[in-house]
Amino acid sequence: MKLSLKLGFLSVLLFFYSCGSGPGHTAVQVPDGNTVILVGTMGFASLRTAPFSEWFEPAYTAFTPDPANVETIKPLLEDVEILVFLGTWCEDTQREIPKFVKILEATQYPLEAVEVIAMTRDKTTPQDYEAGLDITNIPTLIFYKDGAELGRIVEFAVEDLESDMIQVLSGQPYKHAYDWD
Repeated sequence: MKLSLKLGFLSVLLFFYSCGSGPGHTAVQVPDGNTVILVGTMGFASLRTAPFSEWFEPAYTAFTPDPANVETIKPLLEDVEILVFLGTWCEDTQREIPKFVKILEATQYPLEAVEVIAMTRDKTTPQDYEAGLDITNIPTLIFYKDGAELGRIVEFAVEDLESDMIQVLSGQPYKHAYDWD
């Protein structure tokens, strides 16, 4: 019985994997109750397809970045690498990531350069992408420059997403919502 359940689950995974999420991406759609979630590396474009577009597009459309903040953020993103951990099932991801994408687009930061990793509800990936990165809440947006972490925004912005990005990217003192040290 257990073997047949495992084989059934594997077949579903392979089916969803064949749907793919783009070149170089390994995210698969995994059954999750009455819906599916993405797990693995992906591009933001995957969020513009069903069923994820149902939450992504309205949140994206409803948000307008502040032009002054965009002008401040744009030069700060030069030579910065971004790593994003998210959960397509997560309400915080559904609230923050469409805004984040719109901010990046407004600054003309190349979305394909962002490394995006979709996680299970347990905040894990089969490939263990999260190993050693202390991912406790999602979304987690990590900013790197010259191989060193500048800072991260965890689950939600302390002030607002644009202001928090400015603090992190400009090297100002910043503590994310779960940084109690």
